[in-house]
Amino acid sequence: MSEPPAREERPASDSYYEVRLGLFSQGDIFEDVPLAYPMPATEMVEEERFGGGSRRFLSGPLDYGKAMLITPTCNMRNQGQAKDVDYAHPVRTLVPVMPLEEKLQRTLDLNASRLGMLRKYDELISYMYLPEAADLGIAESLALLYMPITLHHDMIVDQRITQLALEGARQLHRKLVWFMTGIRPPRESFSPPLD
Repeated sequence: MSEPPAREERPASDSYYEVRLGLFSQGDIFEDVPLAYPMPATEMVEEERFGGGSRRFLSGPLDYGKAMLITPTCNMRNQGQAKDVDYAHPVRTLVPVMPLEEKLQRTLDLNASRLGMLRKYDELISYMYLPEAADLGIAESLALLYMPITLHHDMIVDQRITQLALEGARQLHRKLVWFMTGIRPPRESFSPPLD
C-alpha cells in the first residue's frame, strides 16, 4: 500500500501573479469572459434572414466574469510550423474564477476552520484557490476546475488581467494533475513554461 502524499502548503500569496509577455500562457486570468454553462433555454429567438427564411436560437442565462486559461501553453503556441504566426489554433479552454464569498462558502460547507485549511493548503480537489490581488481587481477566489469553457481566441484577446507567476503556475499544474488523475505530485516537480 502506497504512502499518502505529504501535505504541502500552497505558495505564498505574493508569488501568484505577474505579467511576463504578450502571448497567452496556461494560467492567465481574464475578465468579462462569457461563462457559458448549458442550461435549459428560457426562450426561443427567431431571426429573419435577408432573402427569406429564418434561423432559430435557444436563449438562456449567460453570465460574464473572470476565468483562467487552462489550455496547455505548448498546445496553444505555434511550434514553428508557420512563419509569423503566434498560435497553432484559436481554441482556448478556460475555467470560471468565482469570488470566495459567503454564498460559495456555504455551498462548499466551508466553516472558519475549513476555510483556514483551504487558504493554507488548497486541498479541494475540484477547485484551485486564488489569493486576493486588489490592485488587479481579483478577489479571493476559487477556479472551478470541473467546469471548462471552450472559446475562440478572439473572444478573450483584450481581456487578460494577469498571468500566473512560477509558483502559481506550479500550483495550477499540481491541481490539474490531481483533479484529472487523483495523484498529487509535489509542486516542485513541475516546470511550467514561462516564456
